[in-house]
This record gives sequence, C-alpha cells and structure tokens, in this order.
Amino acid sequence: MSTTDITIHTDLAPSFPVAGFRFAGTRCGIKHARPDLALLVSDRPTVVAGCFTQNRVRAACVERNAAALPADGMRAVLINSGNANAMTGPTGVDDNLRMASAAATALDLDVDAVLTGSTGIIGVPLPVQLIEEAASEFENKLQDDPREFAKAILTTDTCTKVAHTTLELPGHDAPVRLLGVAKGSGMIHPNMATTFGFLLTDAAIAPAKLQAMLSPAVDRTFNAITVDGDSSTNDMVLALANGASGVHVEGEAAEALFAEALNGVLLALAKQVARDGEGATRLIEVEVTGAPNESIARDLARGVCRSSLVKCSAFAGQPEWGRVSMAIGQVAAEHSLQLDPGALTIHAQGTLLYDRSGPKLGHNTASLRAGLQQTEVRWSVDVGMGGTGSSVAYGCDLSYDYVRINADESKQIEVSRSGAVSRNLSLAAYSPRLKHQLLCEGLSYVRRFTGMRVMVVLPNLEKLDAPIATLAHDLELCLDAGLKPVAVLPSAAAVETIAEHMRQAGRFAASVATDAVNISNLLDRGHLCLLARTEPAPDATVDLALKLGIQKLIVLAADGGLRDKHGLVQRLSPDTFLTGLERGRFDATDPELLVLARHAAKRGLSAFHAIDGRIPHAVVGELFTDEGIGTLITRQALG
Repeated sequence: MSTTDITIHTDLAPSFPVAGFRFAGTRCGIKHARPDLALLVSDRPTVVAGCFTQNRVRAACVERNAAALPADGMRAVLINSGNANAMTGPTGVDDNLRMASAAATALDLDVDAVLTGSTGIIGVPLPVQLIEEAASEFENKLQDDPREFAKAILTTDTCTKVAHTTLELPGHDAPVRLLGVAKGSGMIHPNMATTFGFLLTDAAIAPAKLQAMLSPAVDRTFNAITVDGDSSTNDMVLALANGASGVHVEGEAAEALFAEALNGVLLALAKQVARDGEGATRLIEVEVTGAPNESIARDLARGVCRSSLVKCSAFAGQPEWGRVSMAIGQVAAEHSLQLDPGALTIHAQGTLLYDRSGPKLGHNTASLRAGLQQTEVRWSVDVGMGGTGSSVAYGCDLSYDYVRINADESKQIEVSRSGAVSRNLSLAAYSPRLKHQLLCEGLSYVRRFTGMRVMVVLPNLEKLDAPIATLAHDLELCLDAGLKPVAVLPSAAAVETIAEHMRQAGRFAASVATDAVNISNLLDRGHLCLLARTEPAPDATVDLALKLGIQKLIVLAADGGLRDKHGLVQRLSPDTFLTGLERGRFDATDPELLVLARHAAKRGLSAFHAIDGRIPHAVVGELFTDEGIGTLITRQALG
C-alpha cells in the first residue's frame, strides 16, 4: 500500500473497533443534563506518547501527563468535561490524582497506569467526588463503540469529531487500525488549542518512535489551526499503541506509511475542530508558498487565519485579498522578515486576485462570490521570498455568534456549591440590548406559525430518557403561539402527564383515538390532542398526519437527527433522502426514525423534522429558529 491508498473516514464508526480498546461515556453531574465523563481503556499495557499546550498556565492533568510520557505500560485515560481543574492550586493537583485513583480502583489498575484529562471552565474547584461516584460504574459501561466516549468529552462543540483508517504495513498480512477522537470549538490557537485529541492504534511501536512521529504530525495539524488566537490551559493530544494486532511498525517503509496514516487521521480531526469553531460558518484553509523555510511559511499561514479582518471577510463571503496581504505583512513585521509586497501572488478559490502586475480588475465575479459562500474557503499566497518553504493553516470565519457565545453567554455560567457547572438560559442573563432584540425578532418570527397544524411524535420514552415536563411546556407554547398541535406519545401515562400539565396551565387537552374527523374538530377549537401509541406504527402515523393536513411532523429521536459520514445532515429534499437511504448513506440510533422518514418522504408530507429528544425544549428549538437543531426533509426551496 502506498500513501495515496490511505483513505481517512470521518463517520462515527460504531463498527470500527480498534483491537484491545474499549470506551465509555456517562454523566456524573458536572454538566447539566449532558454526558461529562469519558473513559478509554486498553485491555493490555500500551505505549503512550503525548503533545501538550504551550501555555505557561497549565492544568494539573497536563503537568502530570507531560511528566509521565512517552511511556509504556499505560492502561487507561479518564476525561471529564465541564470543569478544567486549572488555576485551582494544590487542591487541583490532589483532585487530579483522585481522578486517576478512581479509575484505577474501578478497573483494578495501578494509579500510575491511568492518565487524566479535564476541560471546561477555568478557576473552579473540581467536584471530584462526583467523578469518584460515577467511576465505580464504568466497568459495566465499557464497549467497543467509541461514540458515547466521543460525546462525553465535548464542551461548546456542536458535534463529535472522529476519524479512522485501516492499512497494511509492508511485510504483514494482518491490517492495523488507527482511530482518532477529538473535541474542540473555541479558545483555539497554536501551540495546541482548546482541544483534546486521542489517537488509538492496535499496532506495536516503541515509545520514543511513536513520540517522534506524533510531534511533527501535531505541529502540521493541531498546531496549524486557529479559531480565536487564544491558547488554552488544558489541551493535549495522546497517541496510544497497544500492539493487539501483532503487527510491529518496523523498517523504513512501514514507519513512513504508518506516520502518513497518523498524520492523515490527525489532520482530519484538526479540520473538524476548525470547522466547528464557536459560531463558525466556514472553514478557512490558507496555503503559503515561496517562503525561506517551512517554519516561516507556517507562521505566515497562521497569521492570515488568525486575522480578525480576514475572518470577518470570510464570514461575509467577500474576496478581500487586501486583508490577506495585510495579515502577511503584519506577520513579516513581527518576525523581522524582508518582504516585497509587489512579489506577492494571491489566489482565492483558485482565482488569481493579485500578482506582480497588480490587482486583477473584474475579479469579483458571480462565480467567485458563489465560491466564497461555500463551507470551505481556500486562499493561497506565494510570498515571493525565493524559497521552497510551504505550509497550510486552518481556521474559521468570525460570525456574530462568536461574540454572543463568548460575551452574553459567559454571564450565564452558574457554578453550584458542589462544583457542578450549568447555564442560566433565562432572558435575565442577557444584556438589555440583546433582550430587546431577541424579543422583537422572536415575536415577529413566531407569528409565521399561527394556524399551522403540527404533529409531535415521541416514539420511545426509555431510549430518550425524555423530559416529559419540558415537552409539555413546548406544547403549551405552541398553543400560545396559535399552532394546532397533536402529540403522539408512547404510553397512556405520558398522555396523562401532559394532560395534567395543561389542566394546571388552564389549557384544553384531549386524549383521542385515531379518528381524523374528531381530532380535526378539536384542533380547530384550540385543544391539544394527545394520542397514545404503545406499538410503533410508522405507516399509520404518517397516514394520520396526511389526513389531518399536518404541515410539520416532528419526531423526537434518540440522536441529533440523520447523520452521514460527514456528521449531522441539516436539510434534505425527499428525493435526496430516499436515494441516500437506498445507498445506506444515513446512520440513526433508532431504526424507527428512518422508517418514519421514509414513509413521510414517499407519501409527500410537506415537512419532516428529526430532532434530538434528549435536549430540553427541542421542539421549540426546531420550530422557532431558522436553522433548527436537527434534520429537516422538505421540498421547500433551499435559501
């Protein structure tokens, strides 16, 4: 196999176990209603190498891991999210060791064989007792599937980040596998970033050799991304090799191929981190050539990605080559580099915008503007310094949401006496100006839905651990907004719970049978109609929706919607969905979701929404925001 044969996949990989590794993710209570504790375990002693944040303020987990690696004989890594355990003094050091001890006790391991990681809010004592209590249950939760682990390490991320590949090394018939899992969204800038990266392989390799491969690979990937210019206190990339495949990475050809695969997996993860930057809408890729050496090229490329003005123009989708040249000149000044502005050559999306002859007038064409509206935007700059140095950096645009996330939402963080971290999402937590804006926009937006008939389906209460109380509030709000909702629930008990809520709120709710005429009459009288379905019947549900003239069918699933190898799919036409379904494109935790979606698409339902029923107030989030929070299948024109 040559390096060109290495294919990197970025799906959730439930069927991609790496021999000898197991995973778990759970909620211990640090974060409100989200997984926040993750564990990965090797069933045999494993080699571990690591790269760590270069911030001079580093958390206890970073200091302990950095002192121990590279090493052989490691067995597990325990990670908590929601609390960074940074700037917490000697107590934080003790709490970090208690974390490791909790995992070691649960797995019957030596504490020195357990590494740790923490990510989240800085300066808050770690509620380590919550971790100790949850760790005792981990032995029964371990599995080959890494998806729960990938979810539990997230903080402000909007999606999980995974990458994997399989390759055969020269002289070996058995394959080796590499699996990468990462998190990262904000406070991202070299060196390292607010990121965790875990690369696992069942190949056998010596500690020093693995470290020698990991360090340059991280420099070209995780250290080539920037979101906001801030380096974090906690971040690390760990590579674990347990040798379970029996294949040893030995010899020049095998080492080169393995290093290329390792770099490919890390690059795929780094791009996912940059693409998921807080509030980001576009991934920016900047390639610099013609520099004296690779190091200078890397600094110049990072400088362009870091520039707030470049990031803003990327958000606007504008070919602002002048801002790119400005960023190049600024980095050159910072590093005392000799730069001839007239020697620059600048391309955007392959279109030449500037060279030695000057600006290319008329470059702002419709095709270029369309290209700059894509989710990935590529700039290339030859700096004309006469060298062969080149490098690529990755970043993201700077949107309104970045400021919102890091300004207004920063005031929403609340820390309980136990150390648990949550957000106060009430309007009281916002600034007066933003409150006014939200209320005005919200009221105007909600008016669009007056009179609309909506069906909300909750297929399985156990899989979701669904918050019935928040669903009741959502349905009450639908009534207040003038919608006409029907709720299809999994049990008579769920029907009674919501009906009682409506009685207490002074609203009318009726438990109904599948009689379309009766339900239609009740809807027109302003009643909420509640229907108990104890057995899945996707065809009957869609049939009833059509008879009632339902304009939106919303299904609360046990996942965030429909996913393919690139992650969550937000919007599809029925034809595209059905074609993808035939080709096995989509992955869903609950097969019934795909069956319901197929019936809805085939029978011409105007809008089918699949949303994550585990999120409080998911129905409101899907209905009353333009982008929604799940998957929408509709024939309506894409804006």
